[in-house]
Amino acid sequence: MMISVIMPAYNAGTFLRQSISSILDQTEKDIELIIINDGSTDNSEEVILSFKDERIKYFTQQNGGAAAARNFGIDRAKGEFIALMDADDISLP
Repeated sequence: MMISVIMPAYNAGTFLRQSISSILDQTEKDIELIIINDGSTDNSEEVILSFKDERIKYFTQQNGGAAAARNFGIDRAKGEFIALMDADDISLP
């Protein structure tokens, strides 16, 4: 039972490292983390690419807003369940 976590990111470089880590550190390991960089102009891409985890699926698009980024991610999700997470959220264990 895979879980797809959809995370739009727009200029969230300050928060992304902790946010991504909080998902990857969950006890449930059968996940895919779909991150959609929504046209960020900060260091968001650098932070995202610093993670070397095959569960991360990374996409970029021109800025279209959080709803468009979420829909983009949902279209690519392979999990039986979908969870939505903002780039500045932290998931507790």
